[in-house]
Amino acid sequence: MAPRNRRQDILQYVMQSGSVSFDELAERFNVSRMTIHRDLDHLAKGGFLRKDRGVATAESSLLFESSLAYRRQVSVSEKKSLARAATSLVESGTVIMIDDSSTNLFLAGEIKNIDPLTVVTNSSAVCDELRGCPNIQLIATGGVYSANHQAWFGMLCEHMLGKMRVDWAFMSTPSVIGLSLYSQDQEVARVKRAMMASAERRALLINARKFKIRALNHFAELTEFNRVFIAGNPGPDVTAELEQERISYRIV
Repeated sequence: MAPRNRRQDILQYVMQSGSVSFDELAERFNVSRMTIHRDLDHLAKGGFLRKDRGVATAESSLLFESSLAYRRQVSVSEKKSLARAATSLVESGTVIMIDDSSTNLFLAGEIKNIDPLTVVTNSSAVCDELRGCPNIQLIATGGVYSANHQAWFGMLCEHMLGKMRVDWAFMSTPSVIGLSLYSQDQEVARVKRAMMASAERRALLINARKFKIRALNHFAELTEFNRVFIAGNPGPDVTAELEQERISYRIV
C-alpha cells in the first residue's frame, strides 16, 4: 500500500476507534512500528490526530481540538437536537453568522428551507452544505484555510467579519470552565471573538459534556450570549450558576 493511502486508512481507523495503540496499528497495517511512527508524525503535523504515550488519538486535549471529520460523527443525536432548537431563532429575511463548529453543520441542514436567508460563515463545510440552496445568500469569509477544521481563519477572515453586521451569530465551544468559554487554538478563538463583535445577538450551542473539558485560550463568557442551548444535563451546580447569573438557557 502506498504511504498516502495507508495514512488515510490509519486516520479513518483512529477516528472510528477514538484511540489506538501504536502496536495495534502496526499489526493491523502489517508494517513496522517505525513506519507507524512516521505515518503518525505526518498526520499529527497536519493536525488530524495526536500522539500520546504510545497511543494515537483523535480526541481533544488541552491544546488539541479534534478534526472536523472526527467531531462531525460524535454525539450526532445531541447535535441534531441543538440544531432543531436553535432554528427557532432564525426568521425569514434575517442575516445570520455560523462558525466552524461541527454542531453548526447540523444547523446548516435545518435552515435550508428558510426563505430568504443570508448566511455568513468561515466554514467551508457549511458552504458545501448550503451552496445549492437558491433561497440562501451565502457569504464565505475567506482567509487562511485549515484542512483540520475545514474552515478559514487569520487576519483576512477577522477583517472581513469586522466589516459586517448580522442579526444572530450561532456558535459552539470546545470547553466551558465555570462561566468562561475556551478553545484549544488561539486562531479559532480570535475568529469566534470577531463573530461575536459583529452580531446584534448571539446564541451558543453546546453539549453538557463541554463543562468537563479543558482548553487553553479564553475567548468569551456565557453572560455575553442572548441564548444558550445545552444538550444533556450539565448538573445542578452548573444550572444553579446559570440561573444565578440570569443566563437564558434551554436544555434540549
